[in-house]
Amino acid sequence: MKKSYFLIFVFFLIFLDQLFKVWVFNNQLDLVLPGWWWDRVPFLEIVYLENSGMAFGLLSGTGPWIKLSLSFFRVFAISFMFYYVFSRYKSFSPFTIFVFGLLIAGACGNCIDSVFYEKFGLNKTGIGGGFFSGNVIDMIKVSFFPPIFNLADSFITIGCVLSLVFYKNLSGVSG
Repeated sequence: MKKSYFLIFVFFLIFLDQLFKVWVFNNQLDLVLPGWWWDRVPFLEIVYLENSGMAFGLLSGTGPWIKLSLSFFRVFAISFMFYYVFSRYKSFSPFTIFVFGLLIAGACGNCIDSVFYEKFGLNKTGIGGGFFSGNVIDMIKVSFFPPIFNLADSFITIGCVLSLVFYKNLSGVSG
């Protein structure tokens, strides 16, 4: 598989995540009105929530230095994952590349929120008004899972579960 296909896959997932977040942000008042397609799914609700912490609201409301640290950590983690994937790309199976694509796309989607959204006015409850101070927009609420999450969180979760379940296939360890 070519590296360009990997990049297209990652950027497509990031585009979907950002498109959904911007749509929810722009329609947050209309989400409470009946008639949306998810009204027919009994366990699903689309809401608008700004998450100032990390996955599933952990570390929310801990202050500007923690938020800044989380944002810089996200940027570092994404840079490291890109470097790792591209430095070993030829040795990875398509499945491994798919899993890394999910992880990188999810991390990038949430990183875009935390780095840029406050600067460009997409957050209503941000702390600073500058780069690296935005909240992550969450919108998916399911009845059997209390935390509200977004597509990027889903990509990360699916990537982590796949990497745990198929660890031997990802690591190249023969069994």
